[in-house]
Amino acid sequence: MSTHSEPDPNRGPTETEAPRIRSVAGSEPAAPRLPNWFVRAVRAMFGYRKTSLTFLVFATLLATVVLSAADNSLEYTVDLPADAFERAVLDYSWSVLQEIGAHEHTYTSRNNDKVHAFLEKEIVGLTGSSAFMEYDNDLNYTNNIMFAVKYLNYDSVSYYESNNLLVRVNGTDDSLPALLLSSHYDSVPSAFGITDDGMGVASMMGLLKYFAAEGTPRPKRTIVFNFNNNEEFGLYGAHSFLKHPWFSQIRYFLNLEGTGAGGKAILFRGTDYGIVKHFSSVRYPFATSLFQQGFNNRLIHSETDYSVYKDKGGIRGLDLAFYKPRDLYHTAGDNIKNVNVKSLWHMLSSALDFTVHVVEDEIDLDRSPQPVKFDDFSAYTSFMNVFFAAPISKIVVLNIALLVVAPIISLLLLIVIFNGRKAWNFNFVNVMKFPLSFVVSVAILSFCFDVFVIPNNVFLANNSIISLAATLFASFLLLNYAILNGINALLGSCKGHQHDEKLIVILETSSLYWVALLWSTIKLSKNRIGNDHTGEFLVPVLFILHSFAAILGLVGWSFKKSLKKQRTGNHDDRQPLLHNVSERQYEAEGVCDIHHEKSFSYDWLIQFLIIVPISSYAIYNSGFLILDGINKSIQESLAAQEMIYKFLKTFAIVWSIPFLPFIFKVNKIMVLVLFVVLVHGLVMVAVRSPFDQSNPLKLRFLETIDLDTSPPSNEISVSGRLSSLVESILRDMPSFKADKSNMTTTDVGDGMLIYSWNSPLHPHLMPNLKLPDQLLSIDVLKNSSSISDAPFGMLTGEIKINVPKNRNCKVDFKISDSLVRIMDGQQSQKSHSPVKSVTVYTDKKPNNKTNFIKGGFAESFSKDANGNYVFKDFEGINQLQLNKLDWDKPYHLGFQWIPDVAENSYHSEILKIDVKKLGVSIECYWSELEYVFSGPGLSLESEFSIPAYDELLHYSPNYVSWANKDRGLVSVKKYVEL
Repeated sequence: MSTHSEPDPNRGPTETEAPRIRSVAGSEPAAPRLPNWFVRAVRAMFGYRKTSLTFLVFATLLATVVLSAADNSLEYTVDLPADAFERAVLDYSWSVLQEIGAHEHTYTSRNNDKVHAFLEKEIVGLTGSSAFMEYDNDLNYTNNIMFAVKYLNYDSVSYYESNNLLVRVNGTDDSLPALLLSSHYDSVPSAFGITDDGMGVASMMGLLKYFAAEGTPRPKRTIVFNFNNNEEFGLYGAHSFLKHPWFSQIRYFLNLEGTGAGGKAILFRGTDYGIVKHFSSVRYPFATSLFQQGFNNRLIHSETDYSVYKDKGGIRGLDLAFYKPRDLYHTAGDNIKNVNVKSLWHMLSSALDFTVHVVEDEIDLDRSPQPVKFDDFSAYTSFMNVFFAAPISKIVVLNIALLVVAPIISLLLLIVIFNGRKAWNFNFVNVMKFPLSFVVSVAILSFCFDVFVIPNNVFLANNSIISLAATLFASFLLLNYAILNGINALLGSCKGHQHDEKLIVILETSSLYWVALLWSTIKLSKNRIGNDHTGEFLVPVLFILHSFAAILGLVGWSFKKSLKKQRTGNHDDRQPLLHNVSERQYEAEGVCDIHHEKSFSYDWLIQFLIIVPISSYAIYNSGFLILDGINKSIQESLAAQEMIYKFLKTFAIVWSIPFLPFIFKVNKIMVLVLFVVLVHGLVMVAVRSPFDQSNPLKLRFLETIDLDTSPPSNEISVSGRLSSLVESILRDMPSFKADKSNMTTTDVGDGMLIYSWNSPLHPHLMPNLKLPDQLLSIDVLKNSSSISDAPFGMLTGEIKINVPKNRNCKVDFKISDSLVRIMDGQQSQKSHSPVKSVTVYTDKKPNNKTNFIKGGFAESFSKDANGNYVFKDFEGINQLQLNKLDWDKPYHLGFQWIPDVAENSYHSEILKIDVKKLGVSIECYWSELEYVFSGPGLSLESEFSIPAYDELLHYSPNYVSWANKDRGLVSVKKYVEL
C-alpha cells in the first residue's frame, strides 16, 4: 500500500503504516505485539466487522418473521382446553356452529327463521330449569322500532320488527350494573355466516351453557345475552335492544363479531382505557389498537353493533372479532370448511375469561359517574399472549417528557464532546449524506413502484402483499447502501476515519422519530373519533430505542481522551520541537491510535441490539397485521387501492430505518441476498396472477326485475373492479351465449364497474308464479291531488304494498317531473327532501283515517293513538327501509310532503299553481337459495330459486367468489307518482 508524505488529517493510517510514522517521529520502533488467541477470537466474533454485522442482520430478520408468524398463529399461541368441562362447552359450541352454518340465513330468508327456532329451543333447554335465568323473545311485537340510520353509505329512516333472543342471568348483587354479551345470528344472502357471526353466536351459547351448569357458581353481576337479528343491513337488532327494558340496567358490553373467515379473534376496539385494561384477564389475548384507529378514522368500510352500544347506548365495552381474509368475507367461502375448532375456542375462551372476570366481583368502573364520558382512549397491543394497555393521557405525558429530556441530554453530551476536543472529526458531507440518501431513495422507490410495478400488475396486493413488502424493503436497503457507499467512494477525502458514521445516522434517525413523536403527541392530545391516533403507541417506543442508542454513543465519545492530551501525552519537555512535517505526522499517529482503539470497541453491538431487533419486530408485526387485514380491500374501491399501496411503501421504508445506521458495513452476501429478493419480486410482478383459489376475485351479484318496462325486464348486474377479466368470465356463461345478450358496462366511480345484461333465467321466488306482476303491486289509498290539503297544509299520500313471501322493501322519495295543478297559492321553497313524515300502519284495528299532526314538527319517532309508527324529520326523509316478520302481510304506509312548485307555474294575473308530483320508487328484496317445488298432484318439479346466481356459482372459475351486491340477491321494483 502506498503512503503519502503528508498524511491527510481526515484519513487514519493503517496498521502497517504505524511503525513508519513512529520512526519519523524519532521514537524507537517497537515490535508489534499480537493479541492472544482468545482476544483475537473475541475481536473476530464481536468486533465491528462486516461478517459479524451481516450475521446479526440475517438473524434479526429471521427472528422478526418467525416471531411474528408465531404470535399470529393459532397453532403456537392457542391450546385447546384440557379441562373436561371446558372441553364439553367447546364441543357444544362447535355443534351449535355446525347447525347455524348449514345454510345461508339472511333476515330475508326462511332459513333465518329456522336458525331462530333452533337457538330458541336450545336457550329454553338451558335456562328452563334455572331459578335465576329468564328468557324473552321479541316476537311478541313489543319491540318494533323506527329510527334514522346515518352511517357509512346509509341515510334513511328504518322500520324494524325485532325478533331478538334475550336471556338474563340474574346476579346475586342487584346493585351492580349488568354486563351485555351480544352477537347476531343473521348472515348475508351469499354466505353461510360461520365467522360472521356464527362464531360469536356459538361462543355465547357456550357461555350460556357454562353459567347454566350446576357446578358453576351464580355470578355476582347480572349478565344479559342478546342474540340479535338483521345486523348486516343496518345493525337493527342492536338498535331495537336499546328500547328493551333490560337495557337500562346495563353499563358494560362485549360484542362478538366476525369480518373475515376464521383465524384469531382480535380486540378490535374499546370504548376507553377503563374497560380495555380488563382484557388482561383473557388467557390468550390478541390485540392491537391499530385496528381501532382504522375503524375510528373510517378507513374500514363496515360497522358492528359496537357502534350502536357505544354511540347510541352510551355504555362501555369491547369489540372482539375475526378480521381476515376479506375476500372470503360475505361469500360462500365463509363456511365451516374454512375454519377450525381452535378459532372458535380462541373467541369462546376470550369471551369466557373476560365475562367471568367482570361478573365474579366488583370492578373499579362500578363507582364511576354516569353518563360515561369516553375521553380517555386506550392504546393497547399484545405479544405472545401478554397484553399491554395504557391510557392516552399518560402516553401524552410520557411523550412530552421524552420530547424534552432526550434532546437536552444529547445536547449536553455534544457540548462536552466538542468543548473537550474529543477527536470526533466530521464535516458537512458526513452530516448530509444520510438525509440525501434517504430522500433520494424514497423518491426513486416511489417513482419506480408507481410507474413500473403497479400498472403492470395492479391487483397483485390481493395475492402477494408480504412478498411485495419484502421487495420494497430490499430495494430501499439496496438504494441506501449504493448511495451512501457511493458518496464515500466519490468523496473519500471527506469521509474521515474518526467520525462515527453509524452514530451520526442514529442521531439523524432519532431526529426523524422526534419529529414523528411531536406530531403524534399533538394529535393524541386532541384524540377523537374521526381523528384517532391510538395506534401510534409504537412511536415513543421507537424513539426511546434510537435515542438511547444515540446517547450511549455520545457517552462513549465524551469519555475519550481529548485531542490535546493525545498530542502531548507521549513525549516530555526535553525533546526538541518537531518540525512541521513531523508534527503533522505525529498528530496522525495519535489519530491512528484512536482509530485502532475504536476499531476494537464493542459499542456497535450494544447499539445494534438496542435498536434493531425490537424495532424490526415491532414495525414488521404491526405492518403485517395491517396489510393482512386490508390487502383484500383492493377489490372494493380505487380509494382502498391507493391507501393499500401508500401504506405498503410507508411500511417498507419505516421497517428499513432501524437497519440504516449499519447499512454501510454489510458484506457482499447481504447485498447479494437483497438483490435476489428484488429480482424475485420483479419476476413475481411480471408473471404471478393476482387471483387464485386461495385468493379469489370477489364479485357481487344482484338480479333486478323492473315492472315499469313492458315486458318486465330481468337484468343481472355484477359489481367488480377488473374490466377485461370480469367481462370474459361473464360472457362465458351458457345462458349469456345462448341468448346472445348485450352487456353494458357502467362506471359508478371510485374504480368500480357495473356489468349488466338481460338474462333469460328468471327467478322462482314462490311456487306456481305465473307473471312477474304477482311479485309486487301497489294500491294507492290516498292521493296528493286532494285540494283540501293545499296550499296551507301538507300534501298527503297513503299506499299499500302487496309483496308475497317478503320481509324487506325500500321506498325512495323524489320530486317527479310530472305536474299537477292544485289551486291558488304562493310558490313554495325547495327543501332537502319534500317528505317530512312517514307512517307505518300496524292495521291492528280498522282505521280509515290518517292521523297526521298539522304543523309543529320535531325530528322524532312516536306512536299515534292507534299504535301506528310515525317518524318526522323536518330536514326531509329520502328513503324508508321496511323490515317485517310476517311473510305475507302487506306494507301499509302513509306520508306527508311539502309541494314543490314548478318554475314559471304562476303569474300575477293567473294565480294557479303547478305542483310537481311526488315520485315513489319501491324496491323489494328476496334471498332464498333453495329449490322451489311446483306442479299438480304428485308430479312435483324442483327448480333452483335463483338460477342465474346458481349458474354463476357453477360455471365461474375456481378463483372467483360471489357476494351479494345489495340487501338481497333478487329485487323487484316499481314506480308510482302521487
